[in-house]
Amino acid sequence: MGNQKKIPSRLPFDGREGMGAAGAAFVARSLGGGEYGCALRHSPRNIEPGPSGGRALPCPMKSFNEYPTENPRIPLSPMHSIEIAEGLRHLLEQPQENDFPVHSIAQKTGPDGRDLVSSYLVIAGWKTRREFPASEQYPVHFLKSYYPWAFHGDPRIEYENTLAASRILGTPAPIGYDRNSLRTAFIPGRPLSRLSPFTDVEPDESCLGIARQTEPATLIGLWRLVEEVYAQVEKLHAQRFLHRDLELHNVIVCTAPVQALLIDFENSAPEFQGSDEEFEEQRFRDLYELYRIAVFLQSGLGRQEGKLARESLEAIPRLFRASSTFSARLDAADRRAIGA
Repeated sequence: MGNQKKIPSRLPFDGREGMGAAGAAFVARSLGGGEYGCALRHSPRNIEPGPSGGRALPCPMKSFNEYPTENPRIPLSPMHSIEIAEGLRHLLEQPQENDFPVHSIAQKTGPDGRDLVSSYLVIAGWKTRREFPASEQYPVHFLKSYYPWAFHGDPRIEYENTLAASRILGTPAPIGYDRNSLRTAFIPGRPLSRLSPFTDVEPDESCLGIARQTEPATLIGLWRLVEEVYAQVEKLHAQRFLHRDLELHNVIVCTAPVQALLIDFENSAPEFQGSDEEFEEQRFRDLYELYRIAVFLQSGLGRQEGKLARESLEAIPRLFRASSTFSARLDAADRRAIGA
């Protein structure tokens, strides 16, 4: 904790170093020592995104005095809730002025070593709750902040893109934005890139051996996840909504309930206005990483059925240089699948 940087005063935090003993207790109980999802459970609520165009998303208010004092659970989103450590409950019932940073999620620095972007899991202070009504219902949420010297896009655009995607997909709507920050529901899970055994493996042909050696149950589980992500992307594309940064680290996989959710719509085009030919090229770019992992998985399982399987196999010449090698491995996987 002692090596953590002091949080800049421009951020809506209380300015203390690290997260303190109470914050550490929160991480231990709810983030499982750094891996999200340890103490999370499904909360059956309907998702009702509010109107676009506003700085904050209106939502029903709920006093935190209404939560039971025994083992209280606080909503993270319409789909997830979390148990709060006793040492932090006072920040929910009697919020301090500024946000309390519970857990540092990521930081991006420039070539000169200066911080450009930081993201935290925070407990909203009373100023935040007053400015962003949705933070009253979801006081524990994700905050991405840009430093003043960082050249960045307008958080309003990312907010509106995320809101548009949430309406198409039925996923949690964003909480709000201001000049230098964006607030969204915290998605308790891990990036798909961490779950894939093929991440950062070079050359591509090495992934064929990994697929051959990986247990079928693991490959089947990944295939189901990739199909789920593909179905979501297809819903976006049906509305001519392009993600335009669909790397596997921008897919969060939750375990309770099991689901995959798209994130990071900063560079998205919610209503692509180009020609159909341009749209198809952009669609391929959106699906590029999904096509690749779909081919890797089929090289271990054998050829699958469905649109994703068909499109990914048809795209092999565009995805890999040694296309004949992949075709041969797929044939071998088909033979193994039938015991030949």
